[in-house]
Amino acid sequence: MNTKLKDINDVIELQGEIYSRRQEAVENYASLASTLAGRTKEYKEKHKDIYRSVRAAKYPNTTTLMFPTDTAARQEVDGQLAGEKQIIDIISEHLNYLSDTIKTIDGIIYSIRDRIRLEELKLGK
Repeated sequence: MNTKLKDINDVIELQGEIYSRRQEAVENYASLASTLAGRTKEYKEKHKDIYRSVRAAKYPNTTTLMFPTDTAARQEVDGQLAGEKQIIDIISEHLNYLSDTIKTIDGIIYSIRDRIRLEELKLGK
């Protein structure tokens, strides 16, 4: 892409390519955002269910709790869901990467416009 940006004759081809790449990135971003939303929803539902189960009484008809403190219960839930939380974090980081990629592509698009203006200045237009 950098080579095509240097040669004004290749800029039109580069514009088509860059817009296609941007569209791919936007579609991937939307798909990944949807996946993240679904995973996050599942995680929260599992978190709620596990939290309720570990805070429940250990023995029926008693007040003895499996995890007597809220902190202990949350640590247990976090431990059980650590793998799922890690996947959510990875997806979230990749989503941030795609967002930055789209911004970079947008920057290239603006540089194409500037490149054309420089060529026009060189030609005296």
